[in-house]
Amino acid sequence: MFKQPPELSVVMCPKCLSWLFKGEWLTPADLKDIIKTISASELNKYIRDELALVDLEVISIKEELSVLRASLNLYLKSDTATFTTTHEVPVSIKYRTCPRCISKTAGKYTHLIQVRFTRKNPPEYVLKDVQSLLQKITPEASVVGIEYSKGGIDLELDDAAIAKRIVQAITREYAAKLTTTFKATRFDHRKGAWIGIVTYSLRIPVFERGDIVIYKNTIRLVEDVRKSRVVLSDPSTGTLEEISLSLYWTGDLKYPSRIEIERYYVKSVEGDRIIAVNRDTGSEITIKRKRETPQLKVNDVIYLIKADNVETIVVGEISTQRWFIG
Repeated sequence: MFKQPPELSVVMCPKCLSWLFKGEWLTPADLKDIIKTISASELNKYIRDELALVDLEVISIKEELSVLRASLNLYLKSDTATFTTTHEVPVSIKYRTCPRCISKTAGKYTHLIQVRFTRKNPPEYVLKDVQSLLQKITPEASVVGIEYSKGGIDLELDDAAIAKRIVQAITREYAAKLTTTFKATRFDHRKGAWIGIVTYSLRIPVFERGDIVIYKNTIRLVEDVRKSRVVLSDPSTGTLEEISLSLYWTGDLKYPSRIEIERYYVKSVEGDRIIAVNRDTGSEITIKRKRETPQLKVNDVIYLIKADNVETIVVGEISTQRWFIG
C-alpha cells in the first residue's frame, strides 16, 4: 500500500497550543482533528502511485514517549476497486513558539483599543460596566496588555478579528464614537504591505440621573440612563421621552456649559398674563399662560431655568439640589 513507511509530524506551540499547517499558525484544536488534517495532506506522498486516498478517519491515538501512534481508517481506490484498510502511523510532535507568543512575550501588539468618555472622570459604575463587557467578549489568549484607569481603558491585542468584534460591541452597547488610525512600523516585502499598529479610539457619552441637558434647543432633565439610551423629562410639563445617546454626536443632545436657576413669586395674575417677581433682585418677568399651565395664585413659586441661551419656566416647588450637578 505504501512506497515507504509514512512518518507524520505536528509542529505545536508549547504556550498557546496553536499548530503549524502549510506555513500558517492555526488556533488550538482537538488532537484527532489536527492529525486528520495533516494525514489527509501528507499521506499521499507515501501511497503507491496506482492508489489514491479518498478519505480517512482517526480511530485512536496512543502516546509513546515523544511519539504518537495514530490508528487510521484509510479509504482507498484503484482503477478497479475501492477498499478500506486500517493502518498505524507514527506521528512526532515538535514544539516551536509561535510568532504571536513571541510578540506577546516581548510586549508587542498589532491593535490598540482606547476607551475614553465624554467626562474626564466618569462614574465608577460606568467603568465597571465596560470592564465587565470586555471580560465577557475578550479571549485571554488575544490580550497582550490591558490597563484600567479612572480616565478610561487601554487594551492591547494581537488579533484583528477579536479587536473588530470588541469595537463593534462597545459601539453598539454604549453609542460610542469610533476613530481609527494606523501607524506603520515596517514594510512586509512578502505581503507587499506595511505592517504596524491599528488604534481604535472609542468615546462613550456619559450622562447621569439629575443632569440638566439641552435636547433640540429645549431644556430637559435626565431621568434614567440605559447604556446606549437615555430617558429625558420636560421640567415644565413632566413628559418623558427616551432617545438614543448617539444624538449626542449629532449635536441634538448637549451638555450646557452654564446653568442658572432663579426663584420668582407670583405677584399678580391678569387674564392670560402672569407677573412674577424675584424677591432677591426685584426683577420681574411676565409669563403668558398656556393651556397646560397650572392655575396660579399670588405668592406661588415659579422657577426660571437658563441653560446657555435656552430658557424654560417651571411652576411649583422643585428640589433645586438635583439641578446643580455639573
